[in-house]
Amino acid sequence: MNLPPIPTLKNRTLEFYQRHEVVVSISVFIFGFLFDLLTLGRIDDLLNLVQQAAYLSILGTLLICEIRIKVGSLSLSERGQKFWEYHDLVVHFLFGSLLSVYTIFYYTSASALTSFFFILLLAGLMLANEVPKFQKLGLPVRVILYSICVLSYFSFFYPILMGHVGAVPFWLGFLTSGFVLGLIWKLNFKSSGPIKLLKKNVLIPAISVHLFFLFGYYTSLIPPVPVAIKKIGIYYNLEKVDGKYIGSYLNPFWKFWEKGSQDFQARPGDQLTVLLSIFSPANFEDKVFLKWYFDDSKEGWTLQDTIPMTILGGRDEGFRGFGKKSNYQNGDWRVIVETSDGREVGRISFTIENDNSTDPREFKQDLF
Repeated sequence: MNLPPIPTLKNRTLEFYQRHEVVVSISVFIFGFLFDLLTLGRIDDLLNLVQQAAYLSILGTLLICEIRIKVGSLSLSERGQKFWEYHDLVVHFLFGSLLSVYTIFYYTSASALTSFFFILLLAGLMLANEVPKFQKLGLPVRVILYSICVLSYFSFFYPILMGHVGAVPFWLGFLTSGFVLGLIWKLNFKSSGPIKLLKKNVLIPAISVHLFFLFGYYTSLIPPVPVAIKKIGIYYNLEKVDGKYIGSYLNPFWKFWEKGSQDFQARPGDQLTVLLSIFSPANFEDKVFLKWYFDDSKEGWTLQDTIPMTILGGRDEGFRGFGKKSNYQNGDWRVIVETSDGREVGRISFTIENDNSTDPREFKQDLF
């Protein structure tokens, strides 16, 4: 009597993967996301930049192979086909890892509502590649995700390298990304395979992503990475003691969500101070602008004052700075922090009211 062969661990693993491919792919994608979420360091960390470049290189190589197999310009050996059965797992892990990094960095720099729309869009695209309906579109979706990753990498790289944000670092990142993807196209696809299929699945998605980023930059849709507000608040007084900035504020204990005295009860002689810390990479030197807006009953939100502030990078807790205002009126106010290229990096809203009391005030303190 011949007994059936006992399946090896390799065969059992392959069988399990084939039966649960979607679940396994999503699990690997989530693992990649969580792995970088837990191990992510500073945006200007050299190891992080090298790791991202390596991931992009591996992903690019796998996508080139996938495209060439699809159009019939590459055939794998029997051994290569066995390895290729697992390439989806590698692709999902790398996309999960890279997109988690970029989503986190974009999120920390986002302030305006439009920026959060961009982040939601990015998160939606991350999940799109895991939905069976979108998986039928497979290649175009992956090209879109890869183009976003390449553009994001160079959008971060040049401001870190040059020490400031602005049109020049953005355009250098934009053109470098376009050059890299264009070079891949020219070397691998321009003269091989069905050109119509390649344009639809590769060229058009990549160009569309670049046009979207161009639109997003000039409409402030894309957050001003690598600059990020770490902390911001409204204070009555400001002192510097032993290298620390101390802001004094009044706030009931139950209003734990407020940042300083967002309900500013003004007495004669009180000077309103906005104190903030802004993170930027090492060797970074740029300007931000504190724009003070007042909600006028007739004209709506009107710009009252603009205070420039030079920021220096490198400190983990962020560069500390402040803006003071002695002449103000009762009502609703907001201070919007903008980068030198006009993108919002943070804001705080507050209300000013008269305090006619003469009772002693017990201030609390915030350390920056």
